[in-house]
Amino acid sequence: MYLSIVIPHYNLPQALLRRCLDSILAIELPAEEYEIIVVDDGSDTPPRWINETYTTGNIKLIESEHNCQGAARNIGIEAAQGRYIQFVDADDTLQCNNAIPQCIEKLKQERPDVLRFKYKVCPKYKAPSKKSEQQVTFGNTISGAVYMTDNNLPANVWCYFVRTELLRKKEIRFTHGIFHEDEEFSTILHYHAQTLVECDADIYNYCIRSSSTITARNAANVEKRLDDRMTVLERLATFRAGRSTQSNSIQKKALQRKLTTLVVDTIVNHLRAGKSAKQIHDLCTRRITPLMLYPIAEGDYGCKFKIFRKLANSKAGLHLLRLIIPSTQKPAKQ
Repeated sequence: MYLSIVIPHYNLPQALLRRCLDSILAIELPAEEYEIIVVDDGSDTPPRWINETYTTGNIKLIESEHNCQGAARNIGIEAAQGRYIQFVDADDTLQCNNAIPQCIEKLKQERPDVLRFKYKVCPKYKAPSKKSEQQVTFGNTISGAVYMTDNNLPANVWCYFVRTELLRKKEIRFTHGIFHEDEEFSTILHYHAQTLVECDADIYNYCIRSSSTITARNAANVEKRLDDRMTVLERLATFRAGRSTQSNSIQKKALQRKLTTLVVDTIVNHLRAGKSAKQIHDLCTRRITPLMLYPIAEGDYGCKFKIFRKLANSKAGLHLLRLIIPSTQKPAKQ
């Protein structure tokens, strides 16, 4: 078996999970090539209807106690029998085309640690498209560290296939109970990946839902996201420090770029959350400076970064950024 598709699920309307499963089954992969593992994270009503609705042996339902999406994915990693794993969120879909079969052939031929593909953002629900054909073009094989060095690594864990053995050998897992756990997971994965292939295949549909955890804008959710983002930054800084003597020059450069990007994202998200320049400066000096990531170091990441860096490294500059970057929350009380 080559592919295990792991789907974490929690209290989702039946229609959305059914839409997700139907989109996968519509690809018409040979039964012996793949399995679908739905890990229910302690839903009020587990989706046991799966066993009655889908008689194919390719779909397995695992029920667990409620913990978090990361914990559900970890259970999927342990249960996976495929040589590769693809993570799919239960409210998203896969495109109905011939791209995945071509990718599986590539996995068989080259056996890379990671094969990255493209995705589309769907702001509104759209009925699954009819099956289409596309000729997939694959890039040259590089390392995950080289990819991180040359790109701003996106956190999305659903835009690549990953070799199951690598996750198990390096003990790469999701941290439980936090948001942005995919930032940590993807960074550590790409750090360890010796071989990576990127392709132009459109495979994944990221479907935006107003009621999803990622879009919830209540105050408690926003504060937890901000704090969890800092937690991930601290964990990755610790990861880098623990491998300072083991990492090669490319891996060091890759981690520096990713950590710098996360610092920028942290400051931007605090601005959007309505935090004042003083609050952000205090946060940076209190929690980011000890990580040796603030003031933000120079980097060849483009003109916008150079301007942002100069402003973000001082309280006066943060005041100016406060005027430039609009907040999406009411300003916090001083």
